[in-house]
Amino acid sequence: MKIVYVSFGLVLLTSCSTQLPERFYTPPLKENNYIENRKGEYELHLNGINSTSEIKDPTGKRFTINSDTVFAERDLNTRPYYTINTDSGIAVLSNRHIYFKHANNFRDIGGLKTKDGLTVKWGLIYRSDNLSKLRKNEFEKFEGLGIKTVFDLRTANEVYEKNDHLPQSVQHVHQPIVQDSLNELGTIKKKVIKGDVDAAQSFQFMTELYTTIIADNIPQLRSTLQQIFEADTPVLYHCSAGKDRTGIITALILSILKVDRQTIVNEYLMSDYYRCEKLEGIMKKVKVARIIKPKLATETIQNLMGVDERYLNAAFNVIDTKFGGIDNYIKNQLQIDDAQRQAIINKYTYSILTKNPE
Repeated sequence: MKIVYVSFGLVLLTSCSTQLPERFYTPPLKENNYIENRKGEYELHLNGINSTSEIKDPTGKRFTINSDTVFAERDLNTRPYYTINTDSGIAVLSNRHIYFKHANNFRDIGGLKTKDGLTVKWGLIYRSDNLSKLRKNEFEKFEGLGIKTVFDLRTANEVYEKNDHLPQSVQHVHQPIVQDSLNELGTIKKKVIKGDVDAAQSFQFMTELYTTIIADNIPQLRSTLQQIFEADTPVLYHCSAGKDRTGIITALILSILKVDRQTIVNEYLMSDYYRCEKLEGIMKKVKVARIIKPKLATETIQNLMGVDERYLNAAFNVIDTKFGGIDNYIKNQLQIDDAQRQAIINKYTYSILTKNPE
């Protein structure tokens, strides 16, 4: 099966209100302690602390806090990291979602717990949607994240149409993980807009996209992961919407780090939550388009433009049934042996009992 990636550009007047399904408005990744980032504002939520603890803010100022504490910071020039000293040790908190005006799925995969009781380090691995509209006045913020390499998972045609706009200090590495096929992509776009693709067909297409990447694009996955893990500085990888190809790479990274599968799925599903406003805009256009193209199905568009737990689980099912489970897939298909995997875990995780999680 040849793989193409569908991106729709319905150029129509945006009017009418559109409500998405409830899942788009509720974060599936449940974290007791977390930071929300909206533009220049950072809101710290602490709900998982059982006793009075001490927190150190980005300026070094210390506070004594209790559970269920919420406070906000505004107009910070750099991304905040909070150090929380509890009875069980020291933990680090930062914002998962990082605000850029035209990159609404830009986030850090850190802060997640592993099955071994470790925590994935913040600030080393980032994922996002395409960066073609990154603004020059955002370059300083981007460079402040320490990212030196961006791995672009898109096809050559996607890169040509929407090339990344990056600071000169950042290396752009084109690392496509699917084949490019302009004719098939054009055919699919036309069929969807004409209303010739129904919800069941779009669901099947997306499911096959995931399973084919996992089963038939192993060399590309292996090469991408190898380059990410070999980097000495923070990295970012992205595709077009930052949800499918990027979601698969993230799922494999977190699996290698021994994050449990449900947490991996929940992190993957956060794409709908972060892309909610963008998807509302798309569905408004679809609603208007249906006036002249009544066969255009909203569920079809949602299947293609959103994420679904069943897509990623289909990929995991291929790993389990065809390749003998995730550990065997990591060892045999990705060619990461036990010693290499442990070195990766050591590099990208820390123990909360460690007094200096760096």
